[in-house]
Amino acid sequence: MLTEPKQTVERWPLLLVSFTVLMVAFCACRFSLPIFYPVFIKRFGWNHAQVVGGGSIVLLLIGVLGPLIGWLADKFSPKAVLLAGMCVCASSMALLSTTHSLAQWYAFCMLLGAGIASVSLVPASMLIAPWFTKRRGLAVGVINAGVGAGGAIIPNLTRSWIQLHGYSEAFLLLACTLAIPFLLTLLLVRGSFRRRTVHAPATPAMANDREVLKTSLFWIFGMSVFFAAHTQTGIQENLTLYLTGQGVSSTNAAFALSVLLGASAFGKLLGGVVADRFSTRVSLIMSNLWLVLGIAGLLTVDPHSPVIYALAALFGLGFGGIFNAPSLIAFEYFGTQKVGTILGLFMMFFGLGTSSGSLTAGAIYDQTHRYTAAFTVDLLSCTVAFVLLFAVGRKPAPRPAPLAAAVKKTA
Repeated sequence: MLTEPKQTVERWPLLLVSFTVLMVAFCACRFSLPIFYPVFIKRFGWNHAQVVGGGSIVLLLIGVLGPLIGWLADKFSPKAVLLAGMCVCASSMALLSTTHSLAQWYAFCMLLGAGIASVSLVPASMLIAPWFTKRRGLAVGVINAGVGAGGAIIPNLTRSWIQLHGYSEAFLLLACTLAIPFLLTLLLVRGSFRRRTVHAPATPAMANDREVLKTSLFWIFGMSVFFAAHTQTGIQENLTLYLTGQGVSSTNAAFALSVLLGASAFGKLLGGVVADRFSTRVSLIMSNLWLVLGIAGLLTVDPHSPVIYALAALFGLGFGGIFNAPSLIAFEYFGTQKVGTILGLFMMFFGLGTSSGSLTAGAIYDQTHRYTAAFTVDLLSCTVAFVLLFAVGRKPAPRPAPLAAAVKKTA
C-alpha cells in the first residue's frame, strides 16, 4: 500500500508556497483584468473584441510558453522560475497603470502573459508533486484551490480600488500584493529542486517527450483540454460584460464573477479527490458535465434572477476541475521526474483554448450584439471535450509505483 513521504516538515511549507503563489500572484494578475474591461471601453471607446484581446494575449502566452517554463523549471528549479515570474508580473502591472492606447494595452499584456506563465500551475505543481504520491490529486487540488480563493477576492477588491483610486492606482496596488508570495517563496523554499528530489520519493517518468508526442492518448487528452479550456474563458472572461450589458449593476456582475471563481476552489478540491479515488479521466468527465449544465442555465435564466449566482457557482465547479487537468494528466500518466516539458505541452493546449475562448466570444458578440450565440458555441465546445474523454476508454490509468520501489530507484 502506498504511503506518503515522511518529510512532512519540508513538504507542507512547499504546499503553502504553491497555494499562496497561485492565490496572490497568479490571481492578482490574471483575474483582475476583466474588471478593467468596462473601464477601458468607457474611457477609450474600444469595442469588446479589442479590450478582450489583451486578455487573450495573456492567455495565449500562458499556454504557448508552457513547454518553455516547464523546461526551465527542470533545468534550474521551480523556485527560480517563480521568483523571476513574480518580478515580471509586478513590472507588467506597473506598466499597465500607464495605459492610454490600444498598442500599449497589447504590449504590456504580452509582458504580463510571460510573467503569469512563470507563476502558473506548471512551476507551482512541479514544486509539490514529488512530495505527494498517494494523494497527489488532492495536493494539486489544494494548491489550485488558491486560484479559486484568489478569484473570489480579486475581482471585488479590484473593483473597489478602481472606484476609490482610479484604474492606474488599482494596477499599482495589485503589483504591490506580489511582495507577499515573493517573500514566502524566497524564505520557505530552500535549496535547489534537484537536491530535494534526491530525498523526496517520486514516480519515474514513463516516457520521454518524443515518445509522448507519438501517442494517441496525448492528443486525445490535449484536444479535450483545449475545448474545455475554450469553454472556460468564453464564459468567464465575458460574464461581467454580458451581465452589465443586460442592465445588471457592475457590483452584482463582479459578485457573480467572484462566485464563479470562488466555487472553482471547491471544484479543484473535488476534482483532485475524484482523480485520486478513480482516475483523472473520471474527474474531467465530471467537471465537463458541470460546465454543460452551467452554460445551459445561463442561456435560459433571466440575467437579473438570483439564480444566476447559483449557475455561476455550478459553472465554477467545472471551471475548477478543468483547471487541474494539465497537472493531473501529466503526473498520473507520465510520472513526476523530468516531466516539466510534458506538463508544459498540456498547459499549451490549455492556454490555446483559454485564449481562443475569450476572443471568440467577444468577436461573436461584436458581430451579433448578443451573447446567446457566443455561449452556444461554448456549449458545443464543452460537449466536444466531454465526448473526447470517452475515447480514452475505461481502462484505469497507470498508478504511481509503490513508495518502496520509488525510494530504491532514488537511492
